[in-house]
Amino acid sequence: MDPNSIADALRLDIEARLLPPDTVLRQESLAERFGVSRQPVRQALDRLLAEGLVVRRSDRSLAVAGLSAGEGRDLAALRILVEGEALRLSLPRLEPRDLRRATRLAEDLAEEEDPAAIEELDVAFHAVLYGACGNARMLRLIDSLRREGRRAYALQPPGSAFRAAMAAQHETILAACRAGDDAAAVAALAIHLQTAAEPQPGGTP
Repeated sequence: MDPNSIADALRLDIEARLLPPDTVLRQESLAERFGVSRQPVRQALDRLLAEGLVVRRSDRSLAVAGLSAGEGRDLAALRILVEGEALRLSLPRLEPRDLRRATRLAEDLAEEEDPAAIEELDVAFHAVLYGACGNARMLRLIDSLRREGRRAYALQPPGSAFRAAMAAQHETILAACRAGDDAAAVAALAIHLQTAAEPQPGGTP
């Protein structure tokens, strides 16, 4: 198993809170789990460290990163700023087929139950809306910030108040995009990102 595959598997576990914040990641145990030597595990952990999903503690061990309430607010404010600008730049260039695809993704996301699929659908939904912004560096920054501050749909089943709010907010964003109203779209996105950053019942930080 190569380092990228190991990193992907650990990333999914972190997103789904199977590895909650402050969980120590021991190379020996992970090497045994994946049936590999320590080297690919070490490389995978280095990737997660660079993404901010893992932190190095004072005793040099590696643990799953967590966000304090203040850090979560700061990160949400930064995401609102950057993603709002990406949406503002992208909106005039979106084609009807882009909005149709975003609509299908939002519908699938509202019904999905698998944590990995939920994350993929949500990433894809926002990527469609930001994709025409014309700034590749901005898109890479958005991806990095998202990795640092994922807020799990995974622990919130379809029918929960949180998932219902997310679905309604996606539709509000889409309605503003269909109308070509960039101010309304950016405002709706800000509300959406702020809601997603708030602590949720059921263990979501």
